[in-house]
Amino acid sequence: MLFDVELVEIEEGLPEGYMFIWNDEVPPGLFAEMDKDNNGEVEPSEFTDYIMQQVNDGKGRLAPGFDAYRIIDNMFTNQDRNGDGKITEEEFKLKADEASHDEL
Repeated sequence: MLFDVELVEIEEGLPEGYMFIWNDEVPPGLFAEMDKDNNGEVEPSEFTDYIMQQVNDGKGRLAPGFDAYRIIDNMFTNQDRNGDGKITEEEFKLKADEASHDEL
């Protein structure tokens, strides 16, 4: 048997542990940009719309090979630290800003 394989497309992966990364610098005032109705809280739809817009504009990338909406839902859940269905500025933290912990 002989197989002929053709590379159709190659997509750059993400660093270990990341499901979304910025292609450039993180925008200043990120929380305010996501909070479209300026009520101090980011609802799931605002979060999803914002992340998808960044991906569509080429400003960020989601992990290839996964459902984009499932990734975004997981990202939202991770940021919604008290589980009330919205993210406040106090809850919102970028992965790079979170303290690392050594496992015992």
